[in-house]
Amino acid sequence: MTGMTRRAMLAGLANPPTRPAVAFHYSAHFSAREVAWYSGFEILVTGGILTPEQSAILRGGGSRLVAYEWSSAFYPGDWVSAAESWQRRMRTDWLLTRVPVSGGAAENGKPAQWYDFANSDLVAARADYLAGVLTRTGYDGFFFDTLGWEQLPPSVQASFIGRHPGVDYNGCQGEFLSALRKRLPAGSLIFTNQGFRHFESFLPHADLDLTESYFTYVVGAETKFRPWHDPAKPWDSIRTPLIELVGAAERKFPSVRFVHVNYAHGKSPRAAMYGYAAAKLFGHESYLIVPSNAQAEEHAVYRSSLGRPLTAGFEEDVATGAAWRRFERGTVAILSGPKPFAIPGTGLVLSTPGMGYLFPSGE
Repeated sequence: MTGMTRRAMLAGLANPPTRPAVAFHYSAHFSAREVAWYSGFEILVTGGILTPEQSAILRGGGSRLVAYEWSSAFYPGDWVSAAESWQRRMRTDWLLTRVPVSGGAAENGKPAQWYDFANSDLVAARADYLAGVLTRTGYDGFFFDTLGWEQLPPSVQASFIGRHPGVDYNGCQGEFLSALRKRLPAGSLIFTNQGFRHFESFLPHADLDLTESYFTYVVGAETKFRPWHDPAKPWDSIRTPLIELVGAAERKFPSVRFVHVNYAHGKSPRAAMYGYAAAKLFGHESYLIVPSNAQAEEHAVYRSSLGRPLTAGFEEDVATGAAWRRFERGTVAILSGPKPFAIPGTGLVLSTPGMGYLFPSGE
């Protein structure tokens, strides 16, 4: 066989479907179509705690619900960034500045209050509060966004250093996750965003960890695809950060599941395939978010069943920008170079550059 039909490349439906892993959707209300799509995933990350009615509908499809939580800060008076009941409990010594500060992980120009994780009372109170949220709502866990020292504005960093000279902020934030873990109901999930960057502090307490935009990203109204390997810009490619950063964290914490979220503009099944294949090269999960167009996120590839990997890792031809990996029930591949590429010894051809591929076994 020297090529593949688009049907076989995209769907992989010759194999028995499996339950897809992780999806993200931050709306407060889900349409019937969105319920049908998102409730099919094993884990669904929502923008906060949904109403009991919405939660029951989604949970009825078998999903485990995980709520978004801004790890480092909140916007005063904004009950979406942190619940009113929590903000009203806030003490000034739990915060790193007396007045809100913009910058860092905050929205452009929007001032936030930043937690002092070196304050043991804050750590205990917040861990107690969040554990109680899960107990009351039946949610299955939290997705903690913007962990890490680099997420703080410079003036907030200076405040922490002045207040706690020689203390490791990341270690303190990790202690908060540890305190929360001890209080959570059994089986609850802690899902971190880019915890791999400081894996010693964060991943001992995590079940899942996320990367963002490592495969595709959006510039204006255009979806961009990162190359497999660009020797001039290795850190803007897929290969180097996945091996050097994520790989180092995975070797230290092999029980953590790694998930790769990427972004596209408009309808982009090509981006979904590219992200799926790139993630599977490393044995990871993926999801493509299409802002303001949830329907465009629907893609059959997430239900593909590859089975066990047949190789210890990916294979590659760096010069042509090709990488592939064989599984029991199929082969995944990406091609970022300018010319078609034939995978050695298989008869499989990557005919279109800038694409992700799934070749089901037997096709």
